[in-house]
Amino acid sequence: MNKENIALVIGGTGSIGSAIINELKNQKFTNIISLGRSSNPPLDLLDEFSIKKAADFIKNQPGSLCLLFDATGILHSEDQNQMPEKTYKNIDLTFMKKNFEINVMGPALIMKHFLPLLDTDQKSIFATLSAKVGSISDNRYGGWYSYRASKAALNQMIKTASIELKMKNKNAICVAIHPGTVTSKLSQPFQKDNLKIQSNVESAKNIMQVMTNLKMNDSGLFFDWSGDIINW
Repeated sequence: MNKENIALVIGGTGSIGSAIINELKNQKFTNIISLGRSSNPPLDLLDEFSIKKAADFIKNQPGSLCLLFDATGILHSEDQNQMPEKTYKNIDLTFMKKNFEINVMGPALIMKHFLPLLDTDQKSIFATLSAKVGSISDNRYGGWYSYRASKAALNQMIKTASIELKMKNKNAICVAIHPGTVTSKLSQPFQKDNLKIQSNVESAKNIMQVMTNLKMNDSGLFFDWSGDIINW
């Protein structure tokens, strides 16, 4: 990646997103942009027009897009006191829709408008935050219906987009990354003593290491924070 080109973080005010921005600074990226609902221009995952306007803004900036890190996502809804479902008896249509809007539809629209902006002359990366619980083959405990299903759908989006991207931009890489359990409002209710819990700073360093080591044939894969491949 050309560190003088644009490194874009969507969801840069969140725990992981803000730590990624700091890590980009530490690694001497010189053109870092953060976009979200409160940025200028604003980017709202539920408003495609705002996503298009934000993409137009990036398109008009000097330099190509060398890295786009999508740090958005929802696991539970604090405002409506909704948590991941432990049983199918708790499936709620409104909560499931919100999971799919934020975890699948928003990132899909980001891919629609931003993937064409990735640098075509040098290595460029689109990476989105997924979750290991979205792996169908790794599902041994059940539960978390909406979140699991939405992340599995996101993983399919990444795999599908990577196939098309190989034909349109031979220097672009498209991956999903599981950040592990990170100290944040998102994961706080689900932290357990038997899990490795990382700070957002530690997680960002690990994620950046994964992205730095990506090769062209890694496009379309699902990695965890340590660089291991997770089966779909």
